[in-house]
Amino acid sequence: MVRAGASLERAAVAAVLVHGRDQDPAFMMQLVRRLGLDDVAYLLPEADGHTWYPGRYTAPLADNEPSLSHALEAYRHALTTIAGAGIGPERTVLVGFSQGACVTAELVFREPAPYAGVAILTGGLIGPPQDDRLPPAADAFAGLDVFLGCPREDAWVALEDARRAARAFAAGGATVTLRDYDEPEHAIYDDEVDAVRALLVAASATARA
Repeated sequence: MVRAGASLERAAVAAVLVHGRDQDPAFMMQLVRRLGLDDVAYLLPEADGHTWYPGRYTAPLADNEPSLSHALEAYRHALTTIAGAGIGPERTVLVGFSQGACVTAELVFREPAPYAGVAILTGGLIGPPQDDRLPPAADAFAGLDVFLGCPREDAWVALEDARRAARAFAAGGATVTLRDYDEPEHAIYDDEVDAVRALLVAASATARA
């Protein structure tokens, strides 16, 4: 796990940034630089072999085990590290891109917590496409800000799957923003960087209030 930005002991807020398939933390370090915030402690987990799970995000869950469980455990380790420094979920923002976005969505959906914000950048919930998934409880995500961004024609993630995830979080009470983009590149767009920055700035303001 790579660390960047402020130390956990000095940070106003923390963020977990999770890379996609065939990437490593260096990819998410580009996002750190684009955000330009120096009071955030960033934790960047690294997948073994640059892949969080072997199959497509739409494959049956069993097909991606035990790798998916290991990916979720790596995420929990990052969150435990943050909590150990005295930073609670209300001062923590979760961000994932592509495969990392799918892992982020799945973790938050399975294990709700009052995070300062969640950004799912070109991703959705993991598992075969199906009717909308029901949240663990009607108010499971009450007070949670969830941002989803996805190209309309992406080579890896279907926009409808991002929409399905948006509906699932909204059904649990989250405040959901979903933006789709005309750009064809599988990348993190400037608008998404602005959205992540807004989540972090809002969390920092609340932490300092």
